[in-house]
Amino acid sequence: MEAVPTSICRACRLRLLKPSSSRSFSTTSTRLYIPPESPAFIDIPQPHQQVIDPRPRAKGVLPVPRELFPSRRPDKPGPQYLANVTPDPLPENTPHLDHLSDVGRYRLRMAALRKSHLREGLTKLHARKVYMDGQVAARSEAKNRERARLLAQPEREDTRLTNVSVPTAMRPQKPHALSTEEELAVYRARKARHDARETEKHEDRLGKLHTLYMNARTFITDKTQLAAEIDKVFKTNASIWRTGAPDTVADMIKRGRDRGGRLLATDANELAARDQDRMKKIAEKLSGGKI
Repeated sequence: MEAVPTSICRACRLRLLKPSSSRSFSTTSTRLYIPPESPAFIDIPQPHQQVIDPRPRAKGVLPVPRELFPSRRPDKPGPQYLANVTPDPLPENTPHLDHLSDVGRYRLRMAALRKSHLREGLTKLHARKVYMDGQVAARSEAKNRERARLLAQPEREDTRLTNVSVPTAMRPQKPHALSTEEELAVYRARKARHDARETEKHEDRLGKLHTLYMNARTFITDKTQLAAEIDKVFKTNASIWRTGAPDTVADMIKRGRDRGGRLLATDANELAARDQDRMKKIAEKLSGGKI
């Protein structure tokens, strides 16, 4: 029968595909129309190529596979591990085959088969893991070599000639690869600077500790000593800070410069700085150490 072209509608194709010369053996009239409840009632264009149904999405999440050969068990695929996980029964615990029934012989064969399968499976899995790790390491090493080659290769001549005019000093410089002797010299210089800083810190700590030790004999440790020191210092109505001639203008300017190179413009700042200095002196006097 001649093939029907696919450019006509589906209803016409169904009518044309119906053989006209064949004799109907039915006594009822043949339905030459498509009822409304039929899926073919509305003609929907179909692609000439076969449509493949999409693969259904697998629901759920697969568990993380267990690491069969962890780094903490380097002896796992060895003969000792296989002998421990698949031990053979002792001769005194194994009855003679003539004394076993058919079920006992079957169980004995199945046990030996399971042990052999476990040994063979572990051996092959370890061999496959070693092979895959070697492949990954080889690919990584090849990529690293290729990257190092590309970074170290000189600039092409056509690229250099067609580049814009940029001063050499402004161009990005490739890092200089230090030799072993140069790296050792840099390491020694840095270590010497670090040791010098640590020695300076240690000497400073020793000096402060020595000052604290020397002034510890005059520390105030109880209320009686505190009351005696207060009566000694505040025995008169005069200010305890008036111990000599007042500061001159030159002294105040110098003190302002020593605080950071700026002068104190107002009397409030001068009084605040003076109070801070006095509190610092009181704390040094009571603690016995420099602050």
